[in-house]
Amino acid sequence: MRSFSASACLHHHLQNHSVVRMVRDGYFGFQDYFESLCDKVEGGNDFYLLGYDFQSYLEAQAAADKAFVDQEKWTRMSILSTAGSGRFSSDRTIEEYAEKTWGIEPCKCPF
Repeated sequence: MRSFSASACLHHHLQNHSVVRMVRDGYFGFQDYFESLCDKVEGGNDFYLLGYDFQSYLEAQAAADKAFVDQEKWTRMSILSTAGSGRFSSDRTIEEYAEKTWGIEPCKCPF
């Protein structure tokens, strides 16, 4: 089982700990729903490495916030991102799996 003891990482960064506390306290809603997630992140059973990656998430969000202020730059980035996402589309991925992994052909649309 993959895990990372993120509790040390979380406690080194007061901001990370504060966010987990806010989630626990229901600040974002669904207080009971996220209880087990908070337990895992703070308790060292962080399979998805949420605590470990949280600081880089905050940095990426800050960069997005900064880019959004410049609407011309944001629009350009959005268009380029959308245009560049074609080869990663879910339709292509599903078609590739169907063909190469499962050896099946798509059904024809009846209309």
